Amino acid sequence: MSDHTSAAATAAHSHAGRYLVVWAALMALTALTWGLSTIHIPGLAGVAVALAIAMVKGTLVALFFMHLWDQPGPNRLVLVTSLVFVAVLVTLPLLDNATRFPLANPPDAETAPQRIRDAILNEGPPAPAHAPAHP
Repeated sequence: MSDHTSAAATAAHSHAGRYLVVWAALMALTALTWGLSTIHIPGLAGVAVALAIAMVKGTLVALFFMHLWDQPGPNRLVLVTSLVFVAVLVTLPLLDNATRFPLANPPDAETAPQRIRDAILNEGPPAPAHAPAHP
């Protein structure tokens, strides 16, 4: 009986180094995420980089802290299947939204910021778009 418990304790402690390495990698990726948040990456590239880092972190958590690295195929198949369904459920609404007409902007939407800025500088309320600014 003591051989079984000592073997289980040894097996449990043998992964401690791996957990520390994965934890260090997660901390490094978190620091990278924070560092990249201070830099403005224009367009969708910033979102793509942030999502790539998040996917790597999620993969590390799933493989090592959720013990999928040591599990047989069916558990991994369940994970992959659920990820495919999440991808489909995120992608389809985005594709549907891409086919919609853009929202109609009010006729004076392009000049509104300039009128508001002028009104603030002149310390008066902004004039309506259809009325002259000064009579």
